[in-house]
Amino acid sequence: MIKLKKSKVLIIIFIFFQFANKAQDRYPLDYFSDPLETEKILNGNFGESRSAHFHSGIDFKTQFKEGLNVYSSAEGYISRISIKHGGFGKALYINHPNGYTTVYAHLKNFSNKIENYIKKLQYEKKTYQIEHYPKKNSLKILKNENIGNSGNTGSSAGPHLHYEIRKTSNQKPLNPQLFNFEIKDTRRPTMSSLYFYKVDDSNRLSDPVKLSTTKINDSTYFSEKVFSNGKIGFGISGFDRQDLAANRNGIYKYETYYNNKKSIEFKFDSFFFEESIKIKTLIDYKFFVKNKKRIIKLFVDSGNDLTIYSGNENGYINVEEDSTEYIIKLSDLKKNNLYIKIPINKGNSKRDINYSNEYEFETLVKNKLDYNFEFDNSKIRIPKNTFLKDVNIELENTDDSLKIKNPYIPVFKNISIEFENKHSEKGNYLAKMDHEMKESFASSTLDKKNYFVLKTKNLGTYFIKKDTIPPKLKLLNFKNKDWISNKENIVFKIHDDETGIKNYNVEINGKWMLFEYEYKKNELKYKFDSFFENKVENKMKVIVEDMVGNITEQKFKFYKK
Repeated sequence: MIKLKKSKVLIIIFIFFQFANKAQDRYPLDYFSDPLETEKILNGNFGESRSAHFHSGIDFKTQFKEGLNVYSSAEGYISRISIKHGGFGKALYINHPNGYTTVYAHLKNFSNKIENYIKKLQYEKKTYQIEHYPKKNSLKILKNENIGNSGNTGSSAGPHLHYEIRKTSNQKPLNPQLFNFEIKDTRRPTMSSLYFYKVDDSNRLSDPVKLSTTKINDSTYFSEKVFSNGKIGFGISGFDRQDLAANRNGIYKYETYYNNKKSIEFKFDSFFFEESIKIKTLIDYKFFVKNKKRIIKLFVDSGNDLTIYSGNENGYINVEEDSTEYIIKLSDLKKNNLYIKIPINKGNSKRDINYSNEYEFETLVKNKLDYNFEFDNSKIRIPKNTFLKDVNIELENTDDSLKIKNPYIPVFKNISIEFENKHSEKGNYLAKMDHEMKESFASSTLDKKNYFVLKTKNLGTYFIKKDTIPPKLKLLNFKNKDWISNKENIVFKIHDDETGIKNYNVEINGKWMLFEYEYKKNELKYKFDSFFENKVENKMKVIVEDMVGNITEQKFKFYKK
């Protein structure tokens, strides 16, 4: 029997656990098959920046059309069926025996067995929108089984398949390209623009200063020389393109080095949904609001606790030597790399450095405190950690409006607003105007004290407006009292100019029927199904309601054999 010293045993145990942890991080490379039969061309990358979140999957192009067959990537069972007007539209979630879940979103329709299953529930509940979690194994799915057709439902801006792989245990989205989907990619990431930031003695961050760059070769750029003292940081705008596609997708990995020492590294392998809103700490949010362009900050700013970072580096550098070099490395999953080299000299900057006046608004809100502001006709509650740092905002109350303003700061928690509905007239609602003077509907919900109530992450000016005009309703694909024996669908145009559509209801021969609302087209559509009981002469009643309760009701007849 061989005896080992205690120290050697500990080393062996440590090595074993290190190996075990690395093994757990490995992803099965031959388990999931392609969800489409077409060549894999991406319309969107995992983790790329969207308006208020990270993209949680990859978007496959579907040849600019709807109706391509979509297949399950592995055997399993359907764990969730979601149908929404917005968001993912029609989406399926499949749990697999290996501990992963695949998601297929913006579908046009489901396969017959799934469609029949969920349609029965929709008719029972009398609702198009539904969130349903079938019992385990009640809807089993085989690998490569057709589960539906690609579409453009929900908040999709065009036909495509949104595809995700998640850990089943915590629903954490993972980058599907880690699972060896063959995406042709020989192209390096692209830099659009490069920026420099200065940090002053009060820890204020300057406005970004754009740096000029020169292309040295296919993989390397040099920037103009930066002169500075003390603490500085950099930011970059760019994109990645795969082969066969011209669209600009997000970059997978960012690394920076200062004097040959790593300054920061982050990449998009995974993230938690609850941290996705903190994308606003990764980008220069003020610059985005002003210019509609995203700068990715290559340093960790206040409140940024995203899990995408490797190591403990914060990305800031301190200029202490006379001549140094800063290198940015941008990479994709195929290890196509782009390098940007920035020479740095100690000294006063030769560029104008501006610090925007973040304190132009009078009311200071400290991050670690809860605030309750009360006015004659309104109340505001701001919970602690709403802005992730101390900020200044404008608060102003008048007889007819409530201002909560500072367009250049992101909001991470809901702010509660109460606004008195002094003149309780029909059609009143709470509206919001943003810093660009754009109006939008905010709330029509009243509490027992006749106050409009709202929870929101949107700052602006709130005020009461009136909407007394009912929604518009028009039958599109035939006329009242027509014979429609050759028609497969009934299509209406519904629209509300001011506050938007809240509810709709359609009955045929006194029975609720499943009409689908496509808000991007303002269409309300029904496809004749087995729940339709034809009576030759059919009576149809349509009711459409807007957000403040204005109702349009119309009756029609049609004949069908």
